[in-house]
Amino acid sequence: MKIVSAEDTLFLNILVYGVTGSGKTHLAGTAADCEATSPVLLVDFEAGTLTIRGKAVDIVRPRSWADVQEVYDMLASGKSGYRCVVLDTLTEMQRALSLASIVGSGASAEDLEATPVPTRQDWLRTGDQMRKVIRAFRNLAYQDDPEARMHVLMLAHERSDERLGVVCPQLSGQLGVEAGAFVDVLARLTTFEETDDEGNTRLRRYLLLSEHVSEETKMRYLAKARGVQARGIFDPDMSKILSLWEGN
Repeated sequence: MKIVSAEDTLFLNILVYGVTGSGKTHLAGTAADCEATSPVLLVDFEAGTLTIRGKAVDIVRPRSWADVQEVYDMLASGKSGYRCVVLDTLTEMQRALSLASIVGSGASAEDLEATPVPTRQDWLRTGDQMRKVIRAFRNLAYQDDPEARMHVLMLAHERSDERLGVVCPQLSGQLGVEAGAFVDVLARLTTFEETDDEGNTRLRRYLLLSEHVSEETKMRYLAKARGVQARGIFDPDMSKILSLWEGN
């Protein structure tokens, strides 16, 4: 059994969720501006990387589970040179790869009628596959070889579950509610407009780091950050997140 020190836990593994347009990919791009998280590899399932144009971020777009395995093996080897990996997004990975592998992906993009309609059971079966993915990439932050460790940022869309009364990552079945158990930090990213005394408005972002219950809607917004006392971060970037994570 390997005994580790507290210093071995300083590599961040975080899952950030939010609605489309909340700035998840933009946040991921700030990893390129932080020395501790650069160079960055973005594993893109969304094909929506305009917000990080001009950033020093390498991008790979897997089209199959074999491609994902190849990316993971490269990173796990410790020889890739990357200090941060971003999965953008888990939601689209589940749709594009997990679901396709279960219901079949033989139909062409143009032959929509031939594409099978997934059932609820199909979606539930993808959960086990995604749990493996989340655990595997999370563990890149905890590899035995210190030189092989890297920061891991996973992104997901947001889901409001009225039945359970929770707002959580958009993943099938119970996985959205359980996802926080697999990572050290689960955070919700939102945007809001702020108006100054002169009537000028600007867009700001807020990263929620602790669970919050809305007095108005009574919905529970899932979030947690092990070892971090802050409730959230205004205008977050990777430098601010790492500073909190490292106890500064």
